Amino acid sequence: MICMSDTNFFWFRRDLRLNDNAGLYHALKQGLPVQCIFIFDKHILDELKDKDDARVTFIYDTLKGLDQELQAHGSRLHVYYGKPKEVWKDISKSKKIQTVFTNRDYEPYALERDKKVKSLLKKAGVGFKTYKDHVIFESDEVLKGDGGPYTVFT
Repeated sequence: MICMSDTNFFWFRRDLRLNDNAGLYHALKQGLPVQCIFIFDKHILDELKDKDDARVTFIYDTLKGLDQELQAHGSRLHVYYGKPKEVWKDISKSKKIQTVFTNRDYEPYALERDKKVKSLLKKAGVGFKTYKDHVIFESDEVLKGDGGPYTVFT
């Protein structure tokens, strides 16, 4: 049953764009309000030797632009800093979340992070859906074959 206060969340990670964003598209087509968030992951940031890392500056500047784009559509980007599981625990206590949408991340740390977040959200009755977005093929879509013209090899 959907309450009037139910909201879907879209979690930006490597996909800092509104256009051609698979997970965001699926979140929006559900017909519920969508809250967009980004989490500066404490685990990743604390590992950086240079706290003035150019990659973090790039992400920060990109997030400012993304927030401006969202404001033009009557929305906002909410930015958090912390361990993702803890951030989601806090959000799920204060908001009525229907489903969290995001695009898949394939790094070992990200796979473990997502497993923990999905488990936490499931216990809170919140869905967690991921989508293929920034890759052409996922591992289960790559087939070994006989060398024909349409075979993709691993």
